[in-house]
Amino acid sequence: MPEAADYIVVGAGAAGCLLANRLSADGRHTVLLLEAGKRDWNPLIRVPMLAGLLYYMPSLNWGYATEPQPGLGGRAIRWPRGRVLGGSTAINGMMYVRGDREDYDGWRRLGLVGWGYDDVLPCFRAFERNLSHADPRFHGHQGALWTEKAKGLNPLYTAWLNSALEAGFPPNQDFNGARQEGVGLFDFNLHRGRRVSAAAAFLDPVRGRRNMRVRTGSQVLRLSFAGRRCTGVETSDGTLTANREVILAAGAVNSPHILEVSGIGDPALLQSLGIPIVAPRPAVGENLHDHLGVTLQHSSTSTATLYGLMRPDRAICAGLYHLLTGKGPAASVPLEAGGFLRTRPELDRPDVHVIFIPGLSLATTRPGQMRHGFMTSVYQLRPVSRGSSHSVTADPRGKPKIDPNYLAADADRDVLADGLALARRIAGQASLSSCRGVELSPGSALDGRHEIEDWVRQTATTVFHPVGTCRMGADEDAVVDAALRVRGVDGLRVADASVMPSIVSGNTSAPTMMIAEKAARAILAQAAI
Repeated sequence: MPEAADYIVVGAGAAGCLLANRLSADGRHTVLLLEAGKRDWNPLIRVPMLAGLLYYMPSLNWGYATEPQPGLGGRAIRWPRGRVLGGSTAINGMMYVRGDREDYDGWRRLGLVGWGYDDVLPCFRAFERNLSHADPRFHGHQGALWTEKAKGLNPLYTAWLNSALEAGFPPNQDFNGARQEGVGLFDFNLHRGRRVSAAAAFLDPVRGRRNMRVRTGSQVLRLSFAGRRCTGVETSDGTLTANREVILAAGAVNSPHILEVSGIGDPALLQSLGIPIVAPRPAVGENLHDHLGVTLQHSSTSTATLYGLMRPDRAICAGLYHLLTGKGPAASVPLEAGGFLRTRPELDRPDVHVIFIPGLSLATTRPGQMRHGFMTSVYQLRPVSRGSSHSVTADPRGKPKIDPNYLAADADRDVLADGLALARRIAGQASLSSCRGVELSPGSALDGRHEIEDWVRQTATTVFHPVGTCRMGADEDAVVDAALRVRGVDGLRVADASVMPSIVSGNTSAPTMMIAEKAARAILAQAAI
């Protein structure tokens, strides 16, 4: 492996894999991609049905957890983040959602020129290879990221969608098209029944590039500086030099952590940890926010649920069949139907993402719930609460203190309570009556507003979408500017979900890839000057 490269990319997740691909494409620049985890050899990564299980496999995970959250009844929440080639795209639910037009136009109104919806849409199209939606205005068909619409073959999906229509919600054939609102089948990053992670999409096809190297098992300890210029990185297995730039793509937890242990952050915090200050940036680690959700659970009189796959022999057979053929029940993600809906009609756009699952969650089941059942998951799209993630030691291997400050804003709790009412309204329609059993959680007896709000505090949990800790902005207080350059130093950018000034309305992996696409274009444009 070389000890120097033109560009060093830290983190081989949604952003890092795409960055390495783009920066090495024309052969003029050398690129070194660093990943703290191992290669993505585990065959379970390819099995879509196992997405929920992969979140909690120690070998693929950083194993983070939040501080006890007052807004959640003092509970600490496990925060899985991928530590493997492909990052969290190797363990997530593979749902392909860009967000709402207004998300990006809102960024532009903050002064972030070039980040409006019409600006970023070409970046989305550039890496997408969509097999299900032909409209070239909204979709790309020649990119590396395979994307296809779910088939929705389970009859419970049809029953739920019909119930949502009966409840008065509109249909939507393409959540990444002209509008986001409505119910239907989601798009997923799958191809021939197998997961398409960022590594599978952007690294595997270009392994032969002589100017691109991927180093796994290499954790970045801190950044190196000559004065205020970033010159490279110190890793667990040596010091590496960046001839042009270092790009952090380590995510909403690890990117601010690397900045802080390297001397970029709040001066008071750095001084308390004994870290020499390179650049005072108090906003590093602040503005942390995440999607938080609750789940309505019912028993089912239908046997078309996932419970049948919980028998060990059936699960093993389904897994082996999938590994051999890419087909069978394990070839789909159990999140295929749902929608983006308004909890109140006067709202100008959806405020919740609703997902139907034809089974019960192993993580939330209580005694008596090991049975046929189904769930409706609801999470708030644009939370108001803001928290932080900060280093607590100068040791770069130490875990940061993660405090999302969930439900600090009453409005967030209200949206989740209203979201539960919406899910109950859909579940109560005629189309689900033939398979709907008893309400298991929260239980039909729990109906008062105060009781529901308390249930939200006791059961709400992460949807695995942390963002915001290296906020992009036109203001001088922002960590990075519109070109994703870290303010106060040279030769350093951040390009991952941490730069989002506000969270997008939906899953964050595709928007993170878009950020990387934008970053690569800006980097190459500067190199050409």
